[in-house]
Amino acid sequence: MSKLLPKSVIKRTCMRDRIREQLVARILEGSYPPGMRLKELVLAEEFGVSQAPVREALRELEATGLLTTERYCGTRVCAADLNALKEAYELRAVLEMRAVELALPLHPEMSKRFEADIGRMRGFAGSNARDDYVGAALQLHRRLIEACANRFFLRTWDAFHWDVRARITLRYVDDALNLDATLQRHVVLVEHLVAGRVAESVQAVRATFDALISMLEAE
Repeated sequence: MSKLLPKSVIKRTCMRDRIREQLVARILEGSYPPGMRLKELVLAEEFGVSQAPVREALRELEATGLLTTERYCGTRVCAADLNALKEAYELRAVLEMRAVELALPLHPEMSKRFEADIGRMRGFAGSNARDDYVGAALQLHRRLIEACANRFFLRTWDAFHWDVRARITLRYVDDALNLDATLQRHVVLVEHLVAGRVAESVQAVRATFDALISMLEAE
């Protein structure tokens, strides 16, 4: 039986997530331009927290490429690296395609969860709630990894902090992103998953990433 996390750890994690969200927003909107130095102590005082959750938030954003830390120079904001973003998606595509091969055939309960994900995506697409749609799509893709029941796959997937990378991606492809078209690609994917069609499911995963990478390459 897994142990419950101490309340102090949960609280710090929530603080870290909130701080990270604020920092990402400031970087993407240009309030924190490339080259700007971020100081743990100053940020901790601004957010009214200890330095620990700030340090954790900065470390996560460094993993996404939005920040860089150099010895004696501290932490600085980086310009978004479109090439690195495309390379990360290529790796994720390989991971998810292999996850599909390991996951099929799906347990009936898992099939229901994928269908529920599509239902949420369809609702957000219908109301043009783009941020919510992207979040729901991300949940579906993470579920692909969960379904294969390989903890190392999930650990690797989570290490890329795709929620942050998705926000960076949306900044580049927002105008080109057709929610109806991407929804249809995911509908096809889930239909193949539920039916247990391995080769077709793998190809459907590849198609979703090919479309996304093509949009990034057009920038």
